[in-house]
Amino acid sequence: MMRYWILLGAVLLFVQGCTRHRTHYQLVYRNDRGGYQVQNPDLRTVKVHWHPYNVQVTTDSGQKKTVATEQLWGYKQTDGTLYRLYLGNTYEVVQEKTLTLYRQSDFGEGATEHYFFSVTPDEPVLSLNRHNLEVAFAKYPCMQELIQQTPARNWLKTDHKSYRLIESYEHCYHPVRVSDR
Repeated sequence: MMRYWILLGAVLLFVQGCTRHRTHYQLVYRNDRGGYQVQNPDLRTVKVHWHPYNVQVTTDSGQKKTVATEQLWGYKQTDGTLYRLYLGNTYEVVQEKTLTLYRQSDFGEGATEHYFFSVTPDEPVLSLNRHNLEVAFAKYPCMQELIQQTPARNWLKTDHKSYRLIESYEHCYHPVRVSDR
């Protein structure tokens, strides 16, 4: 009988430890000043449905709700991972600076990653390819030149924790002045 109580106690401690570290989610809205407004982390699931486009959440208490999507920008995990919702798809924000890079991962026979970008966090999400970059930066000769000079395989290489594509964009629009050196 004593073994039973010890085993039961160990199981309860294990279950309590697992529930304490469970991922929670926060809904993210964009405010008028271009910043983020984040809701309290009381959601245990976020499900995005394509057709019709809606977002369903489950609270910690188990209550299921459908969330209005008009002002909803995305959601955030309590570990800090940010996701953008755009046209019924979910995109993980890989890096957000002057340009935003996103990723979608497919897990089938082999894991593959697809990369996307938006010029600002509120503009359309586009597949990361030369054509889309050229169209997005058609009026910016500096970026056109960098897109042509940089091989596509180097866009996602990192320099100082920042992707080269983002560094290139910052170079074009925020060049280092002689007084900054």
